[in-house]
Amino acid sequence: MITPTKKEQQFIAAYFECVRFTEENSTDFCEVWEREQIIECLAFMVYAECYLSDDEIEQAGHDFWLSRNGHGTGFWDRDSSYYSDHVRDWLQRKAAQFGETDTLFEEIDADHWQRLRADYPAIERAAQ
Repeated sequence: MITPTKKEQQFIAAYFECVRFTEENSTDFCEVWEREQIIECLAFMVYAECYLSDDEIEQAGHDFWLSRNGHGTGFWDRDSSYYSDHVRDWLQRKAAQFGETDTLFEEIDADHWQRLRADYPAIERAAQ
């Protein structure tokens, strides 16, 4: 079992805070989707943590969600008081590599579930 570090926990908490903000404060996420997001946050932090100061971790959690999903703000939109230009641009490119993700909730209809299983390998594995 992997136990996230304090920085990783802060990053993950900020990421989901931003998800809730953009999803009208909903907390009824699909458990499999939520786990997949945690894994992706940890994967992002493998690359990004060495570029982030302790003061930037929470903002980076927000920016990862916003940047990867094209919300019109995120890493690219921060000035140098958050990240240096080089780091900001690199974080933006790395977030984009993770691609967009649709928020999945506990209550979804069967047809939607079947369509998503083709797009999300983690959901397919969990359904088996």
